[in-house]
Amino acid sequence: MWHQFFIALTLCVGAMFPIINPVGHAPMFYMMTKVDTAAFRHRQALKTSLYVFLILFISMVAGSHILNFFGVTLADLRIAGGILIARAAWKMLGNSSRLTDAESDAAADKEDVSLTPMATPILSGPGAMSLAVGMLSYGHMPIDYLGYIVGFFIIGVTTWVCLYYSEGIVRILGINGTGALNRVLGFLILAIGVNLMVHGIKDAFISNEGGGPIPTLISFY
Repeated sequence: MWHQFFIALTLCVGAMFPIINPVGHAPMFYMMTKVDTAAFRHRQALKTSLYVFLILFISMVAGSHILNFFGVTLADLRIAGGILIARAAWKMLGNSSRLTDAESDAAADKEDVSLTPMATPILSGPGAMSLAVGMLSYGHMPIDYLGYIVGFFIIGVTTWVCLYYSEGIVRILGINGTGALNRVLGFLILAIGVNLMVHGIKDAFISNEGGGPIPTLISFY
């Protein structure tokens, strides 16, 4: 039983971490809050990490019910989620922001950036939400849910640590280091997105099954 828990936990953290990318997005958080006091920045880091956890948790719990309501299969979700993940990865490879110009302008004048734009769409955007729901196609037993939830918690804590020490990360990595990290993670995320689409297409058009495990993500970790 605990073996299954640790597999679900490893799958969740291994797949989610490069998509959330708290290290690569710490400089963006710092730039948004550098004119504020350190205490305010630390509170924003805590709130952002809490929102990231809640967004992933709610997406996993409520997402499957929403899919059932609209008659969407897990194969459909894999294809759609793979496209979103690949799109986010492509932007990372080009070192472009996940924010639109309008969102960037709004963020510059916004005092509280914890929920928007940091928690969503920068950190836990559509790609991360889709992957949170897609986790259930690997396993949906109570022990699997526990592994995913603990994995989301670890992601939330990691996000808090990275944002809390965002000023130090900026000093260590610099602009060039951050860009290089984003490109490396972007390539890995692109591969995950492509694999999700491939297995979604197989399930939808070849095996004609909407569910089943996701061997693709396990193969990466």
